[in-house]
Amino acid sequence: MTRRPLAAFIAVCIAVSMAANAQAQTQSLLSDKRDLTPYAARKLMDACFAMATRDHFPIALAVTDSAGNLVAYQTTDGPMAHTGLTAQLKAKTAAVFRRATGELSDRVNKQINRAPEWMGYFPIAGGFPVVVQGEVVGAMGAGSAGLSGGKDEDCVQSAIRSVFGDGKAAPPAGPQPLLVSRKVLTPAAARKLVDACVAYADQKKYTALGITVVDADATLLAFQGTEGATKTALDTAQLKAETAAHWQRPTAELWDRVNKQVNRAPEFIGDFPQPGGFPIFMGKDMVGAIGAGGAVGNQDDECAQAAIKAVFPNASTGAKAS
Repeated sequence: MTRRPLAAFIAVCIAVSMAANAQAQTQSLLSDKRDLTPYAARKLMDACFAMATRDHFPIALAVTDSAGNLVAYQTTDGPMAHTGLTAQLKAKTAAVFRRATGELSDRVNKQINRAPEWMGYFPIAGGFPVVVQGEVVGAMGAGSAGLSGGKDEDCVQSAIRSVFGDGKAAPPAGPQPLLVSRKVLTPAAARKLVDACVAYADQKKYTALGITVVDADATLLAFQGTEGATKTALDTAQLKAETAAHWQRPTAELWDRVNKQVNRAPEFIGDFPQPGGFPIFMGKDMVGAIGAGGAVGNQDDECAQAAIKAVFPNASTGAKAS
């Protein structure tokens, strides 16, 4: 092989190696997360309703995803209004704490751990996480206001087993999938994003910033303040990241829509449509979000965008890819 073809061959090998390393690095910054589908939620509720109909007791049922967001809700005839609320609260609590609410109730009442109570959750028996291969993919809660004779818990557990078996294996194939998988940020990725924003702020001599990274469910992953950051800067950074994740769009876009009164929903439901927050899309998956607060002018936006570009050069922060 002559010197020129050899040099070209080496250059190709180096390029391939660099591409492979970049791909491996990106993969290490993302992980797969599974959630139950609306179809699975419907099957869970139908299984429990069959038991309630057979045994003649009223019941309200709620199914959430792994973060506690409501996926499906339904009642039979008969439950009181508050019963539906308790079903939702039980499901959310089971999802967030990754354990049965009956177990949480026991721990709270024995004063082993009263955190669920003090944090405003609902540690009352009747909620169960849905676990598949060691991963919580959702949760289900039942409310019957004591009219089931204790059968509401059995109803939920039986429904989960009927749809997902013992949870040790992947669920059986059916006409529609029971689980959906998506990419999400890892804690390592969150740390890199925060560090990249701090480095950019240092380079530009921006001061007193708060920087927050959340996952796709708006759960806090990483949080940092630069020197001089006020509590307001730190608080707004977190609110911006959470809002960008909730709405899956930059908070500057929401800010514009709210101020032009095109859509004031973010304001009305307690989100924070202030520039400085960005969702992070890898392909079709919104993998997380970053927020920066406390800087001057557009510095928040610049820092957050620079961090995303440094860690995920191929990411998008705009509307969800089609």
